[in-house]
Amino acid sequence: MTGIHFLRNVSLFADLSTNELEALAQRLMARKYRNGEHIFGQGSPGNSLYIVKSGLVGIMVTDNAGKSQMIAQYGPGQAFGEFGLLDGLPRSAGAVACDRSDLLILSRPEFFMYLEQHPPVAISLLRFAVQQAEHDQDIPSPVARLAHILTDFGDRYGDRDDHFVNLSLRLTMGELAGMIGCPRSEAEAALEALQEQGLVARRGLQMTIHNLDGLRAVAASQQ
Repeated sequence: MTGIHFLRNVSLFADLSTNELEALAQRLMARKYRNGEHIFGQGSPGNSLYIVKSGLVGIMVTDNAGKSQMIAQYGPGQAFGEFGLLDGLPRSAGAVACDRSDLLILSRPEFFMYLEQHPPVAISLLRFAVQQAEHDQDIPSPVARLAHILTDFGDRYGDRDDHFVNLSLRLTMGELAGMIGCPRSEAEAALEALQEQGLVARRGLQMTIHNLDGLRAVAASQQ
């Protein structure tokens, strides 16, 4: 079984308790990859999270002309592919072992069975994934960061009716503040700004998006 100490040093799981880590370790599958071996392809189903135990993994994107480019690398203690656990959508990039690599794999079915017993872990994973997306998008404004998060959640987890998008995720202001990386007071001000524009509404922990396109425009324009 994977060592608890190793998992605790993976940023994604740093806040988990010993019991949560022990339960998680039992659901991880270990696999070895040769140098140059493909781990998953661009466009393949996103159904697993990967943790590098040893070695090096490169993330590759291929354009319409068939030209490939490495956009990121992950070494020991780093995790990638986390959105595959959350939405199961096709991968936006591929992954290849750049050295002999030992990976730990958490499949989507195992993840959801784990969450049935440890639901708070979902918030930790969401926070990590969104912070990574924010870093890639380089969005400085709290209002834009919140709009970016809510747009992404609306696209991925929203329940749509004729006019609105109801988010199935129930998030506190403290959790939202953590995701956008600002004090709670700034997160509240950002949410109020979006509410004043008629883009979103919040009642308790339930969030409703009134204008998803308008929210997406705020995320794109407030740099």
